[in-house]
Amino acid sequence: MTGALAYVALTSIKNRMLMSVRKLRNVRYLLSALFGLAYFGMMFGRNFRGAARVRVMGPGSFGVDIMASVIFVLLVAVWAWPSDDAGIAMSESEMQFLFSAPLRRRDILLYRFFRNQFALLFSALMTSLVASSTRSVIGMWFFFSSLSLYMTMVQQLRAKLRSIGIGFVIRLIAVVAIVGGASWWAVHKQTFDTPLIQALLFIPRFFATAALGNIPLPQRLESLAVVAAIGFLSFVISATVKVDFEEGSIALSQKKSNAVTRQRSQNDGQWIAFKRLPPPFRLAESGPPEIAIIWKNLIASLRIGMMPVVIIFCVMTFLIGESLFIPDLPGSFIGNMMLVICAIIPLLGANFFAQDLRLDVTRIEYLKTFPLTGERVVAAEMAAPMIMMSLVELFFLTVTMIFLNTHALNGITAVFASPQVMICIFIFAIPICAILTVMRNAAVLLFPSWIIRSKEEPRGFAVTGQRFIVALGNLVVLCVALIPAAIVFLPAFFVAHRFFAGSPGFLAMTTLPPVAIIAAEVWIAVRWLGRYFDSFDSSIELDRILT
Repeated sequence: MTGALAYVALTSIKNRMLMSVRKLRNVRYLLSALFGLAYFGMMFGRNFRGAARVRVMGPGSFGVDIMASVIFVLLVAVWAWPSDDAGIAMSESEMQFLFSAPLRRRDILLYRFFRNQFALLFSALMTSLVASSTRSVIGMWFFFSSLSLYMTMVQQLRAKLRSIGIGFVIRLIAVVAIVGGASWWAVHKQTFDTPLIQALLFIPRFFATAALGNIPLPQRLESLAVVAAIGFLSFVISATVKVDFEEGSIALSQKKSNAVTRQRSQNDGQWIAFKRLPPPFRLAESGPPEIAIIWKNLIASLRIGMMPVVIIFCVMTFLIGESLFIPDLPGSFIGNMMLVICAIIPLLGANFFAQDLRLDVTRIEYLKTFPLTGERVVAAEMAAPMIMMSLVELFFLTVTMIFLNTHALNGITAVFASPQVMICIFIFAIPICAILTVMRNAAVLLFPSWIIRSKEEPRGFAVTGQRFIVALGNLVVLCVALIPAAIVFLPAFFVAHRFFAGSPGFLAMTTLPPVAIIAAEVWIAVRWLGRYFDSFDSSIELDRILT
């Protein structure tokens, strides 16, 4: 039976890997995977070269004691987890296949152990790369495997404790007493070298020395053997605890499915943060159809995209509060941080307020039934996020400029506090938000397979590379779109400085020509996207992605 379970688990892993490899025949996935591998290579390439220079530590060193203390808190704190269901994480197909088969609890737990080994090995590899210690891959694999078995055992025992009347509150009090008492004792003695601390860290030290890569080989082998024995003992206890884990597994699977659905909704811009937020205005019974589209997208933007704005508002409020309650804190430092936030908001806002064609492209056939031309539909779809982005940017710019003018600033920060620069920034804010909105909507129409993610979208290097390519493409397009405005700005500034220096016409002559260029680019892009929208065939562009 063990061989059959191992065969099923390993065959499933092999098939998933083969399916991912076959997807690389698609140019999109191949380029994404290459960019993702290059990204991880640049990040972790230095770790391979520096791993051999890691200093060797003894099993009783301070670094091992610190890591053992963290592991001790983890091993104890898991007993205070609120959940006390005995279910184990499995897919619905696995539960249907295994629960109806003549298998013992031990067999199902063994299958789950085999199935998780590839993911645990990958986690061990990535952790070792981040820690600059490639020699600890095997130790980290043992560490994660044994810790996984221990967590399963604790999960089963929590359910058993609930059945005998020991609930979450009692477990929480016990864990707080143990961890708090040990922490107080260690701080009181100011050393780990006491009989009590040595006893508490006896098992966690084996985990620490197994996970670390700079431990002498004899101690590492001893630790690996002990960690493997702890994992085996945890497995035996999990298999012998008399709790009903089938119903718990079904409930856990439903929770996991709901979490995945919620995560996909957040990624797709469909998760509602403020469900009861009222509409911005009342829609009349008659009027231009574009107003209905704008009204719908404004409601979606307010209810879906405002949570990040609230977070940014809290961050900026905290910065302003620091300047009020900490007089010694330089105002220029707070001002610079607020300027950076204002500069990032248009880039982030294009992702926060995605309630336009990015949200409605899967329902594009319904949009085509509206009594509107493609140009008017595209303009109406982009109007709401552009309005929201512009209002948010202008609001935070106003707060920043008030702060800069009410604090004695010097250096480059004082330049942004001048009225001339403030007016220029306010004038350019709305065109920049408009061109970013057009870019995002153009991408979803021109390259739907790069923007829209299906349920079977591959994960890992391919997704990382795809996001990297999309971000790089947006940056390149933005730079190219701003080149004509920059070219016009230089002669406009020269003429304004030559003939209108010191007069109100200086700002008009300097800013209006480049703003007119950006507005013309937005207008041309909307017209061109409108024509492309009319010829967009969803049966060709979307069915291959969404099915």
